[in-house]
Amino acid sequence: MNRRVVLPYSLKVEEVEKAVAETYRLFHGLNDFLLNGGFRPLEELLLGNSLSGIISEFLVKNIARASETLEANMKVGGHPHLLPKGHYASNLVLKGEEGIEVKSSIQRGGWQGHNPEECRLMVFRYVIGEQESGEFVPLTFVEILCAKLDCSDWSFSGRKGVSRRTPTVSITTSGV
Repeated sequence: MNRRVVLPYSLKVEEVEKAVAETYRLFHGLNDFLLNGGFRPLEELLLGNSLSGIISEFLVKNIARASETLEANMKVGGHPHLLPKGHYASNLVLKGEEGIEVKSSIQRGGWQGHNPEECRLMVFRYVIGEQESGEFVPLTFVEILCAKLDCSDWSFSGRKGVSRRTPTVSITTSGV
């Protein structure tokens, strides 16, 4: 981990580490509960995008709990996920210009969103489950990236033909 990194809104590396540790604790605790009840682990019960969404929510809430300067945006569908404390009238912000958007992904790149927006983005890349080698790996964050993105860092994907897929935008190589 790069301990010299300057994160936005005075977020500290130690606060991110604490949030990651709490996310591991929560995720593994849920899996222990599921396995002891005779269920499959969460990563096998959920589709990939649902799992990434849940992990992202865990991270947002845990970063907000650990941070002295950021709070969780409690507006469903609100942007960004983390808000600077005291900047907005409330923590229910539909479309804010200040804050950090959080995304977790198993993908090595090509991360997607729904709107091409200028924002600060933190991507938590993880591995989980059975790997190509056959080895089983518990939830493990392998990369944490943070950048300020401009609208030009996104490319619109739209949808094709009769697809019902939600139109998306992808981060271009300039955004990585």
